[in-house]
Amino acid sequence: MALLVRILADSGFTPLQIMAWRGGVQAVCSLGACAALKVNPFKVHMGWEKFKWVAVRAVFGVIGHLLYYTALAKLSMGVATVLFFTNPIFTAILAHWMLDETFTKDQRWLMLIALFGIGLVVVPLSPLTLLGIGISKWSICALLGAVSVALAYVSIRIAGPRVHPLVHVVYFSLVAGVGSALLAWIQGESWHMPNNTAAEWTAVLGIGICAFLAQYLMGAGLLLANAGPVVTMRNSNIVMSFILDAVIYHTRPSASSAIGAIIITVCLFKMVQLL
Repeated sequence: MALLVRILADSGFTPLQIMAWRGGVQAVCSLGACAALKVNPFKVHMGWEKFKWVAVRAVFGVIGHLLYYTALAKLSMGVATVLFFTNPIFTAILAHWMLDETFTKDQRWLMLIALFGIGLVVVPLSPLTLLGIGISKWSICALLGAVSVALAYVSIRIAGPRVHPLVHVVYFSLVAGVGSALLAWIQGESWHMPNNTAAEWTAVLGIGICAFLAQYLMGAGLLLANAGPVVTMRNSNIVMSFILDAVIYHTRPSASSAIGAIIITVCLFKMVQLL
């Protein structure tokens, strides 16, 4: 999906417009799935205590992905993705704090090692990384996006199994589509329509369809297992993004960025084994 975002960004779509198109296509898919499975997403039968976490999931999920899309438009695809997909670290921390899920001493050491890997990706071989000096604002966007979606994932766990996974997808789609389009209008952005080419329409439709499938499966998985290991399973995106970046955009990551990405990936998968 990162590749589709990058294609749209290179074609002139702003992050808000990409999110609006994604939300619109995703809303059609999710509402169609609700109709087929006879799930009524607008019947608030779970009570405010549950529904407010559905809202938290939607709002912070959209904010997190907007920050990620902003970073993708400015950084190489591999670097932006590896920073954004540090979200399992933040998910594990928040799940431990908010849900009392397991977060052992060994996992905390792995988290610290992964943070060193983040430093290598953000500011390659810079001793000032740990002080936050020299970090670009686009790298900060990707990391803040990771924190935001971590809260969104934990919110699914808090809402619990009484909330169908499709309900989360529907409300995310509505916030993404309507909210992003409204913000784009307020900011006076010139709305970008896809050209009459198969590539742009495929990217617009593809990002919504892929997002629908990914969010539904993620939501279902988070109701079956602890947040940390479920979210970490998406980290194959890191490898794929570096490969696609090299093949399509001919971008070669620095040695230290590649080492940092490997450190982060290994630490995250090791954390799953300890859960």
